Amino acid sequence: MRTLFKKSILAGIGLISMSRDKAEKIVDELTLRGEVEKEDAKDWVDLLIQRGEEERQSMRKLVNDEVKSALDEVGMVTKQDIQDLNARIDALGNAK
Repeated sequence: MRTLFKKSILAGIGLISMSRDKAEKIVDELTLRGEVEKEDAKDWVDLLIQRGEEERQSMRKLVNDEVKSALDEVGMVTKQDIQDLNARIDALGNAK
């Protein structure tokens, strides 16, 4: 599982760290080399930015899932567990 996690992080770092300025520089270079038409440049930048945001969201989910899995493996108490327990205690206190 660690290998999948590590590979996912490395694969996503490029797009995750993509700022609009960086995306524009990349697309400008592609335009100068004739690989992207000038009228398509803005669409390419927007696509890179959108893809970066999708990668960030995927990475967040992956990290959250991995942390939850690790906590479950070691039996750590979660915030939700404590909230559930407090709710049960409150319900018992109000039952009197």
